[in-house]
Amino acid sequence: MRIAYRRAIPFILGIYIIGVAAGFLFFNLRLTVEWVAIILFVAALLSGRGLLFLRDWGVFIAVLLAWQLVSPVATRFSFPWHLQAMISADKFMFLGNVPPVWLQQHLYHPGVLEPWDVMAAVMYMLHFLAPLLAGFLLWMSDRDLFRKFAVTFVLVAIAGFVTYIIYPAVPPWLAAQPLVAVGNQYAHPWEVASTYPGGLHGAWSHSHVYLPGVQNLFNIIAGRWYNPYHGTIFFAGLHLHYDQVAAIPSEHAMYPLLFFLFLRRQFGRWSYLALLYIALLLFSITYLGQHYMIDAVVGFAYAVAGYGLVMHAWPRLVALRSRRLAPATRVAVGIRELEEA
Repeated sequence: MRIAYRRAIPFILGIYIIGVAAGFLFFNLRLTVEWVAIILFVAALLSGRGLLFLRDWGVFIAVLLAWQLVSPVATRFSFPWHLQAMISADKFMFLGNVPPVWLQQHLYHPGVLEPWDVMAAVMYMLHFLAPLLAGFLLWMSDRDLFRKFAVTFVLVAIAGFVTYIIYPAVPPWLAAQPLVAVGNQYAHPWEVASTYPGGLHGAWSHSHVYLPGVQNLFNIIAGRWYNPYHGTIFFAGLHLHYDQVAAIPSEHAMYPLLFFLFLRRQFGRWSYLALLYIALLLFSITYLGQHYMIDAVVGFAYAVAGYGLVMHAWPRLVALRSRRLAPATRVAVGIRELEEA
């Protein structure tokens, strides 16, 4: 009986995780880190590894939850906001076109919930489930490789957080709204009407729409979903504030490429299915107006750099240090042997 159950574990876990994720998506609930952690913990219980999950995942999950609590810190600094640079970069890469604008002009139909609208929203909402589920697969197959994945995940997350502080980047949907420059940042005219010279009229007269033709389609699609948006249940205290200018690097692009690199190392050719996920995700984040393509490119670069550091550069440095210390160690051992003789 136990042998039969063990053989069925992959199918049981697959059905369980797909069913839970589908339930969250159908009822329009946000799959946040804490919910993904609970889902994976139950999956570990089903596989008979509950205590092992707490031991191996405890610190990792705690870091991710702490990450959500401290992320609003990025909004407390006054570094200059960047807006035009991303538009120029996308135009350079796409022969004068800006992908969020082009995609919405050709594919978005107001008042109609198209199949690609549903797909894009689902891909966007799998932001935390997909990388942590990939980590779960690594953990089930190779705990040592999972630990390296967890270290790299946290490393690139910290690098991204630092970038959000020193390089606040305005996303497409915000650049498509009327903005007025206030110092080295931007605001909506109605937000600064009380302090702006000339009041609301003065603020509106100096405002500008930098990227016409883009909307925040995720919010629009969520409003037309099969069920009303119910937000995050039970854990609202873990989500204090949303940093609206944390577009570079794109975490939606950074994490999938990162877990692809680790899955490729563990599962070989099967891992290339993740490339389809990455392609659909690139479409989704640009079509929904959440990111420019340059945001994704930078996210990919962070993932490759983090993977290269943990999996290649650091082991080589350790090996090099060991080789340099080896002669001294042999001398010390020889001296000790002479003294003992």
